[in-house]
Amino acid sequence: MSPTIVNGDYVLAGKYKSNPNKGNVAVIEHPSLGILIKRIDQVSEDGKAFVSGDNDFSTPQRIIGPIYKDWIKYQVRWRISPFGLYRLKK
Repeated sequence: MSPTIVNGDYVLAGKYKSNPNKGNVAVIEHPSLGILIKRIDQVSEDGKAFVSGDNDFSTPQRIIGPIYKDWIKYQVRWRISPFGLYRLKK
């Protein structure tokens, strides 16, 4: 997720109060890839999300596949870095 979240940063995340939206940064529990932090690119009518990283070297969508709603665990709201606390834009 660099440059939004970089190695050594911490994140504060909370449960979604509504459905995930395009542009949200989410914590995803992927059954084969483990815990991922990705930006939601699109949410289909059947509830599947398509995600990407903010970095050209991020795991590509073709590897990740569609994300089912129950895999999306939290919305990342804040980033804590050595330089301060930053609210993530929606």
